[in-house]
Amino acid sequence: MATRYFLDVDSPGSFDRLKKRWHRERPVPLFPKTVQIQTLSGCNARCQFCPNGHTINRLTMGSMDEDLFRKIVDEVVQHPVRRISPYLMNEPLADHRLPDLIRYITDRKQGATNTTISTNATYLTDDMGERLIESGLDSLLISFQGIRKETYEASMGNLDWETHLKKVNRFIELTKRRKAKKPAVTVTMVHTSTIDGELGEIRDYWNSQGITVRIHTLENRSHPYVNGKSINIKPMKPYSNCDRLMGQAYLLWNGDAVLCCVDWERTTILGNVVKQSLESVWQNEAYTQYRRNYLAGKVSGTLCEGCKVQEEGDFKFKPSLSIPSLLRGQPYRYDPIPPPSPLKMSSKPLPVITD
Repeated sequence: MATRYFLDVDSPGSFDRLKKRWHRERPVPLFPKTVQIQTLSGCNARCQFCPNGHTINRLTMGSMDEDLFRKIVDEVVQHPVRRISPYLMNEPLADHRLPDLIRYITDRKQGATNTTISTNATYLTDDMGERLIESGLDSLLISFQGIRKETYEASMGNLDWETHLKKVNRFIELTKRRKAKKPAVTVTMVHTSTIDGELGEIRDYWNSQGITVRIHTLENRSHPYVNGKSINIKPMKPYSNCDRLMGQAYLLWNGDAVLCCVDWERTTILGNVVKQSLESVWQNEAYTQYRRNYLAGKVSGTLCEGCKVQEEGDFKFKPSLSIPSLLRGQPYRYDPIPPPSPLKMSSKPLPVITD
């Protein structure tokens, strides 16, 4: 269950705050718990569940100045944040500077702070893989939608299945060969009708390599493009108790603080950190008033009004250990193999995806 929040400024009395805490409500923190930083705008993929391809040509694109990046990080590391993620609505590895930028965070962050990026693996070359390991990155999320060629390419639009599967497997091999504890690799995907029929194959393929798979619930990202795809397998419901606005900050390449990670159109800019601190932007009147309205259910005309999620939660497939494998010194069967041939797959046909 998502945490429910209240604004300290609207609860001036100690008794009132105590009562809210008793009812498991929490005050909006004075500084975000998670910070996402877009070092380079844009993404090369055209995933069916993402409006990227319908917005990219209408937005100003660019890369973050390194002085601005360092300014943001220098402030953020002074606070006990849970996560710093140098990516936002983009393909982070398209930025060749990224491993060096991550190293800057690694050398300064507090011990409990995690660094995470999510990539579609297009730019996950051998050199980039080596640099990511050396950067001290804690967690690498690899978006690989489905496991069959037809499913993957239907889901990810313009990306080639064989090319990207090889890149992911080569990076897994690299981490094994180097016995690298970091970054922890997780394969992620969105639970759509396109991949639903092969969840068992997905689990078996990645778990056999000791890789956890995380399946995210489908969101419409408050965008008509995603709504029009009709790829949900369960009813979509309003995202009415969202904690992103309360604990997560999203910074674009030019320093703008955008409302949310699904604000692809950049509809709501709540401040800019080029000349201000993130703390002052986070606590400003624009942020406060938006949160106040949201908590009061006043979302008409805002991005939040149209935000919906599939009626389910995220779930994981975690690899399991076996005693014989442990005795052999190989906790999991590690032998990268292609997915089963179409003749051995379920006879259930893939859903037909139409615009």
